[in-house]
This record gives sequence, structure tokens and C-alpha cells, in this order.
Amino acid sequence: MGIIKAFTGAAGGTMADQWLEMYCCDSIPQGILAYRGKKQVSERSSNTKGDENVVSDGSVIVVNEGQSALAVQQGKVIGCYTQPGEHIFHGGSASLFSGGGVKGIGKEIFQRVGFGGDVAIHQFILYIDMKEQMGNPFSVSFPICVTDEEIGLQLTAAGYAKGVFSFRITDPMTFYQRIFRGANGTMSVQDVLPQLQAEFATAMTEAAGNLFAGSLRLSDMPGKVAKIADEVSRCMTEKWVGLRGFTVVSTAMESLTVCDKDRRIIQTIERAKINRDPAMAAATVTTAQADAMTDAARNESGGLFTVSAVYPAASVHPSPLPNVPSAPTAQKIPNVSAAPNPQPTQNIFLEPDDSEKPRLWYCPNCRKMLTSKFCPDCGAKRKK
Repeated sequence: MGIIKAFTGAAGGTMADQWLEMYCCDSIPQGILAYRGKKQVSERSSNTKGDENVVSDGSVIVVNEGQSALAVQQGKVIGCYTQPGEHIFHGGSASLFSGGGVKGIGKEIFQRVGFGGDVAIHQFILYIDMKEQMGNPFSVSFPICVTDEEIGLQLTAAGYAKGVFSFRITDPMTFYQRIFRGANGTMSVQDVLPQLQAEFATAMTEAAGNLFAGSLRLSDMPGKVAKIADEVSRCMTEKWVGLRGFTVVSTAMESLTVCDKDRRIIQTIERAKINRDPAMAAATVTTAQADAMTDAARNESGGLFTVSAVYPAASVHPSPLPNVPSAPTAQKIPNVSAAPNPQPTQNIFLEPDDSEKPRLWYCPNCRKMLTSKFCPDCGAKRKK
């Protein structure tokens, strides 16, 4: 019974695989590097029972612009098609429609019987996207030596670079032999991106170290962006072509700078250089005084007091308060003991109780001298 079942299965499978197939990949999804081709079968087709892992001899493989196709048999590439257009596949199972003849069919059936009626071959068509894979981010930090020969400054700072790079497959054979691991016939950019980003960061660090080896200021860094990008693209292309079949198309850097902490230190040192000139140092002090006096004048909490406290040498004399007696100047008398019963200090802001004269009082909220019973600004009541 087993022999009969194997013979029946082998004969039926061989006849089902006699139809020629047409393989076409209209569009490879974004971010997919390799995609297994499928047979074009419509509702009117009779080729519905053929094995998915069998490509009949004489089948048609259509390659679109920006694509390439590999014919794989038993894990080995037996055909590589990189030119757009129609290609005829040779090397598959014998078919009556491609000149295989009855003898070839009998040989195929006998071979399948030995494997229990199943096909003993594994073939498929692999389409590879050779278009540019854009938008792959990278970010890397590296040490740089910021130097200023004018003042002898030499400071090690943390450099930072961020951007994106693009690449494309230029050697499908190398790509398949070196890194293709799509068990289901599919491989995406995300499968290889972590490794590419790490290698890209290594090349970026090396390129930055070479270009920033001499005298460097912060203002010089933007002019190095194009040189670093070109150097990294060249370096990675030389490495990836032979290693993975990739070519770096473009490198775009969004930023190239040092960390915020180091940048503030460097800027402070650079601004301090102007104080080496006495005239510039005096101008800096004058500007600072003018700015402080302007800020004090805008202060609603007592600009006059602030200016006097900050710059006591300035000729600022407030007008004397009306009807307020001046406090006597204290004289220091040596070897004189304090009075046994000190009298309470008289409030200099209050006039003697005289109903005919306005009483002057001090608003603690608005810090103003007033004569009315209530403060016109905050509404505070005069204390008795």
C-alpha cells in the first residue's frame, strides 16, 4: 500500500508541476531588503496544485527597475538577474512545455517515489530591493581637544554628532551569501540596522578624531560637517561593499557640537579674553554698572535704595522727608557704660500727636511714606 501511495503522489505531483510559472514582484514594501517572489496565479489559472518550492524549467522571472532577483536551489544561487525585464529560468524540474519530454517526466516520477512521493528539491525566487534605504538614524559622542593658541587654552570636551544615513544593496550575491538569514524568504532593514549603526558610529568617531586633531574652536565645528560626512561615507562604503554588498549613498548630519556643560565653559573663557585689554575691561565694568542701574530703576520695590546699596560711591541723595527730625550722629565714647534704664527709641517717621498737622506713616507693603489714613495702592490702614 505504501508503494502505491508513493507512486500515486509522485505521479500527481509531477504532473501538477508541469505548468510553467511567472514570477513578478510589483513593489517591495518599504524597509524590506529581500522578499520571496510568488507565482502569479489568477482565477482562470489551472496551476493551483503545484508545489511552492518547485520552479519549472522555462518559467518566466520579471525584474522591475530598482530590483534584482536570485534563483535559489537547495540553498545555492543558480541564477542572478539584475537587469530590468523578462528572464527565462533554466535548471528547474523538467516540463513538457519546455522540451522536457516523456522521458524526463518518467525520471522525475521515479525520483519522487524514492522520497515517498514528495518532491526532493527546494527552489524559490528571491527579489532584492536595490533602491536607496533612507532615514537610518545615528548618534555618537566622542572626545575632542578644543585648543586656542592665542591664550594657550587646551580643554578636552565631549563632542556630539547626530544625523541620518542612507545605503543601498549593490551586490546581491554578496548580500545573500554573507548576511541573508530570512528563513521565510524576507529580511528587513531593522534586522541589520543595529549593527550598521554601531559600525557607523565607530567610523564617525575616527573621522572626527582625525579632523579635530589640530587647533580647534567652537566656531570651526560647523565648517567640518561636510568633511566628516564625506569621510565617513567613503570609509563605510569601502568596508560594506566587500563585507555585505552595501554602498553608503548619503550622510546627513543634523548637529555637530559639544555638550552644553563644556560649551558654557569654553564660551566663558572666550568672553574673558577681552578683559586682557585694560580699556575693554573698563568698558565691561561700565556696561555692567549701567545695566545694574537700569534694572534697579525698573524695580518697583525701591529702586533708589537698590542703587545706593550697589553703588555707594554714586552721588545719589534722596530728598529729606518733610517734618522729620534728623537722627543725631552717634559718638563712640570709650569706657562709658550703658544707661541702666534705656529709653525706647522714638519712631522717626511719626510726628508728635498734633491734630492740626498730617501724620506721616510708612506703609510696610508698598514701602512708601504716606499721610492719608489708607494706602492708595494696597489699602493698608494707618496704625494708630
